Amino acid sequence: MMWPLLVVSVVALGVILERFVVISTTRFPALRVLSALRDDIQDSKAAQLPSDIADRYPAFVPFFEALLFEECSKSQREATAQAAGEEILFRLNRGLDLLSTLSNVAPLMGLLGTVIGMISAFSTLAASSDVDISLLAGGIWQALLTTATGLAIAIPTLLAHRWFLRQQEKVAHAMQVGAAYLLEAFHEDDAL
Repeated sequence: MMWPLLVVSVVALGVILERFVVISTTRFPALRVLSALRDDIQDSKAAQLPSDIADRYPAFVPFFEALLFEECSKSQREATAQAAGEEILFRLNRGLDLLSTLSNVAPLMGLLGTVIGMISAFSTLAASSDVDISLLAGGIWQALLTTATGLAIAIPTLLAHRWFLRQQEKVAHAMQVGAAYLLEAFHEDDAL
């Protein structure tokens, strides 16, 4: 069972590294950046998303363009921005189900390895005419090693999964707050 556990650990590590790169490069702009963008929109200086924002936050370009530069009503603008935001969150969520599954499967595989090892140890003991406690202890030790390995894989994988989910929640919250903040500029224009 150690080889399948090795495969699980390699796949989990690959997903963790890939998701870390994606999450760390997907940062929502700070409020000061949104404030400057909002001021430009209110002053009618921005007919399109400024290149510095587009370059620094490429994942959010469709979100900002839908939110700010669509020629439509406020409700249509909100719906389009929401769809763009959901697409961003979908991309952030990719691979997390696999990570969750691996964190659940690893200890079960370890437990299965322990059960198989115990069966093997006791069948060897039963086949032997001489009861050798060191043979039994060696078999049990080897069997328990798979459980420890499964847990050693599952714990960091589960922690990484939870951290990625939290980062996704932070991005979703930042998009909601940012959208409301930027939409106020259009609401103020509609009121005039």
